Amino acid sequence: MAMVEEDVLPITIPEALDSLTKLIGDVNRKNRTMIDYYIYPKETPSEIEAYRPRLQVLFTRVESLSALDLPKLTLLVDDAAAFMSAFLLPIIDQLLNAVHGVQQIFINHYDRDLEDRKPYNGVYTTLEYRERQLKKFQADQMRNPQRRLPESLTPMPPNPTEPSFCRFAIAYMNHRDHGKLSQVMSEELSSDDKEKLRNSGGAYLSWDCPGCAFKLKYHVVSSMTSNIQLTDDVRSHSSVPEIEYRPAWLVKCHLYQPKSKNVKYSPAWDDRRESATDSRRGGTVRRQSDTRSHRTSNPFFFGGPRRSQSEVITNKYTTTHIRSKETYAKYGCPFCFVTGREHGHMDYRNGRELAEHIAARHHLGKPPSSLVLEKYMVGLNGRCADNVRRWDLNVR
Repeated sequence: MAMVEEDVLPITIPEALDSLTKLIGDVNRKNRTMIDYYIYPKETPSEIEAYRPRLQVLFTRVESLSALDLPKLTLLVDDAAAFMSAFLLPIIDQLLNAVHGVQQIFINHYDRDLEDRKPYNGVYTTLEYRERQLKKFQADQMRNPQRRLPESLTPMPPNPTEPSFCRFAIAYMNHRDHGKLSQVMSEELSSDDKEKLRNSGGAYLSWDCPGCAFKLKYHVVSSMTSNIQLTDDVRSHSSVPEIEYRPAWLVKCHLYQPKSKNVKYSPAWDDRRESATDSRRGGTVRRQSDTRSHRTSNPFFFGGPRRSQSEVITNKYTTTHIRSKETYAKYGCPFCFVTGREHGHMDYRNGRELAEHIAARHHLGKPPSSLVLEKYMVGLNGRCADNVRRWDLNVR
């Protein structure tokens, strides 16, 4: 008789992740035992060998989800725990299929008695139970009347000594766009902007955050793409050809910037000029070894933590940022934030600096978790999650 939902014991996301990691290991060990008993020293058939990379892929997916800091994720993502459970359920389903498939191969080709002995039954039964636990957990989370929007968990204004994502950046990332539009005056346009208008037509609009001093200029050419979520304005920088992004990416990553008149900011819409002046405005790229300098703890004063002239982010790129005392950080890295490694990565002045960090720390060889890729609409070589219509950030 099937166990009713009320009899399913509660489970937390960390417990589910630990259990799945162990279960994948159990399946691998069981496979090796079966191969040693029924096949060795003969060559393992490709039908059985094919399960090894499948299990490795599932293990990597669980590992990437385990790297996420759930309390941090809760500050950015709607119903973070329930959302994470939605990524774990397909993993369980694929594990169930893999266990059933490999057991059936041994039954059909090696030992018919295995159908009664069911060597994988313990793992299979546990996976089914974990599936029911997570489905109940997900339903309970979504029915909770006291759950709060992530932006409401961020104080306004935030702690002045620590950089923090603006609550309207968090709302925007969760598809609640509260931004105000304003016209960009001619004197606020750079020579590159004016040339773009002459060549492509259209106009420049500014997305103004209602909760802080952040503003972002973007180019539109038709009424259908006048919304910042739909604009065809794609940006890149010569110093980081691996990264391209749309204005919406910067809106999602912007930090709270107080509206105090005593604080001077470089205009948030200066990011477009960076692509044309990378070589003249504090960005140098050279090949060096993989070392890093220490950072100070307060990224708000004097433009953020100091970086040595020789700071290297990967074995490929070294970037030197020359900061003005009047320039404050405008962007943070959400990928570092949700893994609890935000210290020192919430202090980028412009889109170019953030792009250089993404190329160095979150490149194709080490992309963020699929959950974060989907939520932030990130493409890898132009390919997005199935339910993401187009990317806001593309890593190539």
